Amino acid sequence: MLKKIINPDSTVSSFFLYSGDIEMALASVGRTIVAHTNKYAVYEFWAVLTKDASALYEAVKHIYPTISDPEFYPLQENWTSYKNPILRSALFFILNRCSDSGMVSSGKIDRSGFNPMAMSYLGGFNPRNFCPLLDKSEDPIAALDIVKKTRTDYMLLPVGKYSRNLFEYGKNQGADTISIDHHSLHDKLKAIDKKWILLYKKHSALFDLYSEYNIRMIDKYGRPTDSRDVCVEIIVANF
Repeated sequence: MLKKIINPDSTVSSFFLYSGDIEMALASVGRTIVAHTNKYAVYEFWAVLTKDASALYEAVKHIYPTISDPEFYPLQENWTSYKNPILRSALFFILNRCSDSGMVSSGKIDRSGFNPMAMSYLGGFNPRNFCPLLDKSEDPIAALDIVKKTRTDYMLLPVGKYSRNLFEYGKNQGADTISIDHHSLHDKLKAIDKKWILLYKKHSALFDLYSEYNIRMIDKYGRPTDSRDVCVEIIVANF
């Protein structure tokens, strides 16, 4: 769906970079992706991967077999304490692939995501059309102001889950996690004169919050749907 919405040969400023699945899929079909994060641990992984994917591949291949299940949870807490950036980046990849939540610093162990396809992706990584950037702002929403100074065709914001932020916004976050005030994000986007696209897991509140914009519903197979009951994800755009 995004490939149909975002024109070929366009430049996309993507925010809240993490696993990079969406960004890399777009980069592989000719869109230029400038991927922003304000988390150094996330930026470091992508910077290392972009600079020397083969070294990271070899590190992951060597380290993964040495990690037992009991060691998994302590590593979630202390992986950033290691001094070697390639080692930290290898642990980022392993923990991300072996967490049922997809988060590096949280989630229960589930090794099904660490498979030959994942290793093939790592070993064959091509940074063409993809550039990670570290934003200085501690507030991930404030970092969106950078688009006012850059030439970009689209803003892409893969937000994920919506919440009402009653207890989570403002809490201390981990080295790889952010907390987003969804209503502040809505207000910020209203003031930005750029084409933007939001990606969310379905939540009933979003249909009201973004009622003035174009909402596309997606089913579990990635197909467009007109049914809210079948919808699992939504794409919100201001164009």
